[in-house]
Formats: sequence, structure tokens, C-alpha cells
Amino acid sequence: MAQGYHKSSAENNLPGSEPLSDSHGLSLGQTTPDSFDTAELSFDQMKVVLESSPAGFGIMRDRVLGWANENFYEMLGYEVGSLMGKDVRILYSAQREYERVGKLLAMGMEKYDVGMVETRLSRRDGTAFDCRIRASLLYPGNPEKGRVIVVTDISELKSLQIQLQQAQKMEAIGVLAGGISHDFNNILMGIQGHLSLMQIDMTAVEKMASHTRQIKKLVDTAAELTGRLLGFARGGKYQVAILDVNQVVKMALGIFTPSLKNISVHESLEANLHLVDGDHSQLEQVCLNLLINASQAMTDAGDIFISTQNLFITQDHGYPFEVLPGRYIKISIKDTGIGMDPKIQKKIFDPFFSTKGISDKKGRGLGLSTVFGIVKNHGGFITVRSERGEGSEFMVFLPASNEVAIKDLPEETPSLDQMLKGSETVLLVDDEQEILNVGKNFLEKLGYTPIIAHNGLEAVELFKVYKDQISLVVLDLIMPVMDGKQAFTQIKAIENDTRFIITTGYAVDEKLENLLRQGCHGFIQKPFSLHEFSKVIRTILDKRIP
Repeated sequence: MAQGYHKSSAENNLPGSEPLSDSHGLSLGQTTPDSFDTAELSFDQMKVVLESSPAGFGIMRDRVLGWANENFYEMLGYEVGSLMGKDVRILYSAQREYERVGKLLAMGMEKYDVGMVETRLSRRDGTAFDCRIRASLLYPGNPEKGRVIVVTDISELKSLQIQLQQAQKMEAIGVLAGGISHDFNNILMGIQGHLSLMQIDMTAVEKMASHTRQIKKLVDTAAELTGRLLGFARGGKYQVAILDVNQVVKMALGIFTPSLKNISVHESLEANLHLVDGDHSQLEQVCLNLLINASQAMTDAGDIFISTQNLFITQDHGYPFEVLPGRYIKISIKDTGIGMDPKIQKKIFDPFFSTKGISDKKGRGLGLSTVFGIVKNHGGFITVRSERGEGSEFMVFLPASNEVAIKDLPEETPSLDQMLKGSETVLLVDDEQEILNVGKNFLEKLGYTPIIAHNGLEAVELFKVYKDQISLVVLDLIMPVMDGKQAFTQIKAIENDTRFIITTGYAVDEKLENLLRQGCHGFIQKPFSLHEFSKVIRTILDKRIP
């Protein structure tokens, strides 16, 4: 049991050897001549109040838990009293989050007497839930006596926020689709042009090689565009990487189309901008939504100014909310539009708030609450500066990463003789005939013997017949009759040691991650080249699997 906590006090009253007092120093059991009868609460009555609260209440000292009410244990799935004397680190899945929450709560109590933070706590069964934690001193002015913590389950609120983000994302997707359709038409024009020229230059080896290189670049560009679309479709699921926000801004600008043709966009991006830990597609959505917001604030000609810069936020930062000091990057998007008065500024990040009328053709939601949620989930914050008739400036602050990005060096495609080859038998499963044709040719060029299946059911039946010869199954996920997940399960039941590579045109999601955990040995994203295919196949076949 932690030092300073006594079993008798935890069982009978609130922990601590001294009477619990209110902010005026009066014992909660005492009354004053002008006090109401309802203020005459005994310790037992106070305990009943705390136990019946829908929130989780607890007492903590040096991050070690003392007394806590039944609801605290119920929401975490532990037996009442079982966490007394234990470090609350047990409630966090990651050390980094444990430290972040501790710092923010301490800062809030130091500045405002109350600390508040949102996080995810782990239940005893390994599941997690979204919650809001408030903390204050048990005895004002005496941190040695411990802190009162209040934990509120906000899972339902978070679920509603995700639904709102999805609804508000549709406007941004409309803009994105328009820009990407334009880009795809340009890509297809480039491919068509090079194919036409190849038919003329069939005997010119150098010209043919040049055309194929250009087509490969165009295919890579198309794959990148579809990746961004898939990122928007992930439904708020984050895939964190080390990012250069300047590149994110440039990509957002590349697909942004102002609502008026006479709007000019000006960019000023700081060189050597700090890297950030973030989800590329989500941060791109932030930039795109703010650009749309700025564009729709214009009633006539105007200008949008977008800039990035490094900055360091000190302990005495002056912001009216908790901010961890340290290195940040700032994205600023400023417009010369109609601006906002203080009353509107207070509501712009509220869900469902809009300054538009019902019949407004520009739409009902500008996604500012979505922007707020994404920025907050990245550990950052957003501020706005605006005046009626003077335009608006939205400023997004994101904490800088402590990691160093490893730049991918351009890789020259080797000749067929230099590629990794083999002689094993590979079962190739896909419902698209063109994919099967290409895959079969790829495998034969690399020396493998392909067996072709057009859906999961056919793959299972072929595996039953040729299981002793098949060394690897290359399996598409989305197929009619029987999908890849079902085929994977049935083939594993026949031969548990079968090696699999999953191939799909969709983004990595929970279904794929589950398969990778269940024994699938690799994954390759469509579209892929012969060189990429050769490396993945050889890696899986040569991998030592216990």
C-alpha cells in the first residue's frame, strides 16, 4: 500500500488523517449560523454522494492511487479496491501518453488550480476508452496531501464527433474529387501519349526506354493520388509518420480550387521547417478545409495567404489554455474576406454551427470542428484572429517531432537478370482477369510456376489438390463468392504453415492488420512493379518462420 494511505480511512471515510475541508477552511460536518441544512453533510453522507456519482472519483499522490469510488473501478473493469497503492501507469498503454497526461494536469493545476486533459485509459481486459480527466489539490495550497481526480467516460461523445467529422468531410471530398479528376485526366493523357509514341518508335530502343520511364512516373503519380483518396476514406483512423508539413501544404494547394476565379493564393513556406509526427491525409484535410473556409469567406475578388514557420513556445506563453512548452510549427491561412465579430468567433469550432443559410449553395458545414478535432488529436491547438470587414487568420500549431526523417533515395529499377528469382509454385488469387494476366506473367518471368484462382472458393479447392507443391499464396482481399479473409482462414485450417502475401488496392485497415497478426506474412499495395513483387516474394519465401 502506498505511503500515506490508511486502510481504515479508506474504508470508513475519504483518505487522509485530517478532516476534509471546503474552500473556506470549514469542516464539511460543521455549519455556520446562516448555512442551509443541506450543507450539513457527514463524512458518510459525502461518501454516498461520491459513490453515487456517474463519474469516477479518486485520490492520488505521486501518481499512486489511494481511495476511489465504485464507478471508477467499474469503468476500468477492476474489482473495487484492487488498484489502491498502485501507480496509475497501469492504466496507460504507452509511457509517452502517461507522461503527457501527467505534465498537462500538473501545468493546469499550477496555473488554474484545476488540470484537465483528454486521453484513453486501458481497462483490465485490454480494451481502451476515451475519457476526460480533471485534477485538483485535495487540500488547496498543499500538494503533499494528494490530488482529487475525476474521470468521465466520453466514448459516446467521441463517437458522435467521428460521425460529425465524416459528415463534414464530404464537402472537402467534393473539392478533392474535382482536383483529382483533373489530375487523373492529365495522367491518362500522358500515358496515352507515350503509348501512341511507342507504337511509332517500336524499333528505337532508347526512345522506347524513355517512354516506359515516363509511363512509370505517371503510374507512380496516379498511385499517390489514390493513396490520398484512401487516406480520406479511412474514417479518422490515424497512420502516424514523420512529416514535412511544407509538403502537406503543397499537396493541399495542388488540389484546392478557389470558389471564385479572381481569388489569388500566395504561399510563404519556411525552409528547414521542423518535422512533425502526424497523419498525412488528416493534416492535408486540415489545410484543405481551412483553404475552403478562406475561399468561401470571399464575396468578390480577394487573396489567401498561407505560410509556415518554426517557433518555440515558452512556459509563459500567454495562451488562455494549457500548452506544453517546446518546439512547434505554425501553419497560417489568412484571407481578405468578410471577417467575423467576436460573437461568431466563439462558436466557429462548435459542431453544427454555420454562418450559412439553409438555401446557401456553398453548403452548410465548413469543417472547422473537424479541423479542431484533428489538430487536437495531433497534440496541437488552433487559434483565430478576425475582425468584421478585415478578413480572418487561422493559425494551426503542431508540436515538432523528436525523430529524424530518413529520406528514401531514388532507386534505379534493375534489369530482369538482376532481380530476385525462384522456382517455387505460387497460388495467385484475384477476381480481376487483367491482374491475373499481369501477375502470371510476372511470376513466369521470375521463374516461378503460377497456379491461378479467380476467387477465394476456387483458391481453397485448388489448394486442397496442390497443397504439397504450393509454397506461397498471393491473395487479394476483396473478391466475390468468397473473399480473401475467408479463403485465408480455410487455407490455414488445411495447412497452418502456409505462407501468404496479401495484395489489395485498398488502404491498410483493421481487417488487414488482423490478418497480419493471425499469420499472414506480408502485404503489397496495388499497383506494384515487377521489381517490388520480386523482392516481397523472395523475402517471404526466405524468411525463417518458427
